[in-house]
Amino acid sequence: MELNFFSATNAHKAWKKRLYDCVCGACSTLDPQRIALDDRCDLGQWLYAIRDRQPALSADTQKLFTRLIEEHAAFHRAAAEVARLAQNDQRDDALRQLQGGEYARISNQVIATLGELYLKRKEFGMD
Repeated sequence: MELNFFSATNAHKAWKKRLYDCVCGACSTLDPQRIALDDRCDLGQWLYAIRDRQPALSADTQKLFTRLIEEHAAFHRAAAEVARLAQNDQRDDALRQLQGGEYARISNQVIATLGELYLKRKEFGMD
C-alpha cells in the first residue's frame, strides 16, 4: 500500500470542518467510538501496514515514523473527544478544542510530521 501524503494531509485538515459542523449541530452521524479508532483511515492503514512490514529505516526515519504513529492515535482520540463534547451539548468546550486546544495542537503536529516523513519517502520505497 502506498500513501498519498498530500491526500493524507488534506484528510486531516478536513476533519476540523467535519467536527466544526458536528459542534454546530450536525453530529448525529459521527460516532466518537469509531472516530477514536486510528487504523480505519487511509493514513492509519498505511502506518500499521508499514509497521507490520518492518522495513529497514534509518534511525531518524524510524523515530519520525514512530512519532507519527503516536501522534496519529492521539489525533483520533482528540477528534473523538470533540465529537463526544458536541454530542453532550458542551459546545464551548468542543470549540475550544478545535480552536486551540488538544485537538488543534495534535492536528497541526500530525500534519507537520507527515511533511517531515514525506521528505524521507524513498526509505519506504516511494517516489
